Amino acid sequence: MIDLSKGITFEEYLGKSKLEYGDMQLTTYNSTNLSSDTKQSLQNLTSIVNVAVFSEGYCPDCIVTLPFLKRMAQENKNINLYCFPKTGYENFLEEYTGASRIPTIITFDSEMNPKGAYVEFPKELLEKMIPLKIEEKKNLVNDYRLGKYNSIIEQELLDIIL
Repeated sequence: MIDLSKGITFEEYLGKSKLEYGDMQLTTYNSTNLSSDTKQSLQNLTSIVNVAVFSEGYCPDCIVTLPFLKRMAQENKNINLYCFPKTGYENFLEEYTGASRIPTIITFDSEMNPKGAYVEFPKELLEKMIPLKIEEKKNLVNDYRLGKYNSIIEQELLDIIL
């Protein structure tokens, strides 16, 4: 089981990330907005959801994904974010998700029962990658990192929170 008290806040994560990698994470966060449907759905959340986020400041997939979680937590105070590095948690990630990749987001209810997980990319995007050739996969990942699949990220994160 993960000890959430060892996690840091999103703001602390941003501070560490900025020191090592500049303002990339903050810039993306500032340009990330939630859809009105997501905001409406989050209003219906009345129970605590603990969100363990495994991320590193250098990871372009983390930079794209984490701002959505922070925006969701701002919409509903029942969402508690705890950020962790990947290093030192590889065995935990393997046990809970079958992979040690970042970003990994694992949601828990108030009793710390697992609710859902998001590992590296949205499942819908992974399915799109299956039939693609290597160059096509690289293009798809690049598009993902440029924000062309933000609605898919937002929906999958919402699904594991609700």
